Formats: sequence, structure tokens, C-alpha cells
Amino acid sequence: MTRIKAGELFINYSDSGEGDAFLFIPGLTGILDAWDFQIPHFAKKYRCISFDHRGTGESDKPLNAYSTDLIAKDAIALMDTLGIDKAFVAGTSTGGCVLQNLALDYPDRIKACIFSNTWTKADAYMTRVQTSRKHIAESYGREEYIKFSSLWTAGWTQFKNMYDNLLELEAKQKETIGSVEVISARLDMTLSHDRLSELHLIKKPSLIIAAKDDALTPPYFAEDLQSRISDSRLVILDEGGHYSYRRSHAEWNNAVDSFLEEN
Repeated sequence: MTRIKAGELFINYSDSGEGDAFLFIPGLTGILDAWDFQIPHFAKKYRCISFDHRGTGESDKPLNAYSTDLIAKDAIALMDTLGIDKAFVAGTSTGGCVLQNLALDYPDRIKACIFSNTWTKADAYMTRVQTSRKHIAESYGREEYIKFSSLWTAGWTQFKNMYDNLLELEAKQKETIGSVEVISARLDMTLSHDRLSELHLIKKPSLIIAAKDDALTPPYFAEDLQSRISDSRLVILDEGGHYSYRRSHAEWNNAVDSFLEEN
């Protein structure tokens, strides 16, 4: 992992494998370590890039410059710095919202889209979840925020079946998480993201993955996204929770492999 100046910030990123570029955008956790079940797999065929969002991990943490649009610009700046013209792009959760921005605002830089466990526009359900997470951070601090958030992102199946792995990811978050002010600003950006009326303009081949037991972004969001993107297909996993790409990584990777072979 390496920090590099990309646009206005120093961004921490990883770069492994050879072949067509494949960019992985994390969710609200924001750290590239979240993709550790994908990078080794896909690096056998692709040049795999991931990065810590602004405000997370080892990337810069400005106090009040957060939106899914800005993270999309960071992704493009990173691609420019690394000499990548076009890439397959996977985005999970908040990263899927960032990918919506990329597909709409920078379509010439995208070969195909993989949207994982993401949403279109925060509704009453998601607004309540995210607002509660924000209240936990502001009232009890960063560590309690991480622990509370894992109930929604990892879900009970990962507590039961992957607890040690979950603790490892939480430990990385605790080492590198931003201030409460940064956490709050990043949660606010999940509530303000809204490209709903433009999603029909996405013309890139798109795979949309959801999980039946995702408590944070239930699969109805994926169904809505799929109905608005004409060249798209939907895969709903039986199990996986919000971190389906970790809990059900074999099924997730297989679905993406099949999609990429056709695109």
C-alpha cells in the first residue's frame, strides 16, 4: 500500500496484478482492506486497484470536504496519476453511489460497472439507520461507532461464522478512522447522494449484486437500480448481508467473473 498525490489529496492505494484495469471502491468504511477476498482472486487476470476514501484509512482526512461526487473525482485523479485510461469498476455500498457518479459523469473512463449492496437514494428506512449511526458516533465516540456499525454491515452471519475476520477488519478501522466530525460528514454524504432521476442515462454494462439478508441496504434498492439501468442484470445472493462480497465471496467472485468474461 502506498500514498500518492492524486488531485488535491494524498490517497492511499494498492496496485497488483496485470491486465485490464479493475478498480475496487470501498463502502462507507472506506478502507481498501475490505476487498481482501477480491484482490488476490481478480489480480490473477486484471490489474487491480483499490484505495482508502478521503477521510479513511491512510488517505488524507480533510474536516469538511465529503460527498460521493468528490470521491468519484478522487478515483479519476488516481486513475490519471496511475496512467489508467479505462477500467472495470466495482463499488460496494457508498462505493456503489460513487460508481453511479463515475458512470454518469465520466462514462468514457468506465468499461463496465459492478454495483454491490448499494442504494439509489436514501429513503425513510436508510435515513433512520444512518442517523442512528451518526448519533452513536457523536454520543459515544469512534470505537462504539465501529462496533455498532458492524451489526449492520457484517450482520449476524459474519458474527457467527467469520468473527475473527470481522475483528481484524474492525482493528484496521480503529487504527485509521477519522475524527467524529469526519465520520459525521461522511454519514451525511450517504443521505445527500441522489442521482435517482439520472440513472436511466447509465449505458455501461452493469452487474448489480444484492443479498436477501442485507439489513442496511435491503435488496429492493438493487431491484430499483436494476429497473433504471437498461443494460443491467441482477444477482441476489441467498446469504451475505451488507458485506456479501466478504461473507459470500466465492459466489460474489463467480458472478463477477462470469459478467466480466462477457464484457
